[in-house]
Amino acid sequence: MDGAWVPTFPCARYLTSRTEREFWAAYDMDEPRTQMFLDSVIPVEDAGRLDLVDVPEEGTEVIPGLRLIPTPGHTPGHIALRLDSRDERAVITGDCVHHPVQLAHPAIGSCVDIAPSSPRPPATRSSAPSPTRAPSCSAPTSRRPPPVM
Repeated sequence: MDGAWVPTFPCARYLTSRTEREFWAAYDMDEPRTQMFLDSVIPVEDAGRLDLVDVPEEGTEVIPGLRLIPTPGHTPGHIALRLDSRDERAVITGDCVHHPVQLAHPAIGSCVDIAPSSPRPPATRSSAPSPTRAPSCSAPTSRRPPPVM
């Protein structure tokens, strides 16, 4: 608006892991990451819409059927979103999975993983629900070509 970045959904709550936000607050970012932060995170924080959540190892339920689950490795504190409804499950993996081959071969990493040893993303990928381990689970993500389910 008028040249300023504002939250896309001004009435929404934006949830992120407290661990991840604290990591980025202390991280010496390069120019592209700094710009991404200025475009995408700071406007949400400045609008008072960012909620920092402590996400324990077992995850935390935000509302019934919607759970934040820890998927560290891409970054410390990275989280995924698990949706449960009746007998079906979907996991929005975020940056935990950059390519579908990582679901079948979790040891394959990504050059953009900042914290690949905290714990290793393969541990996260191999424990995250996915269609390769649970046929009733879909894993939609913006990181895959169509179809994403």
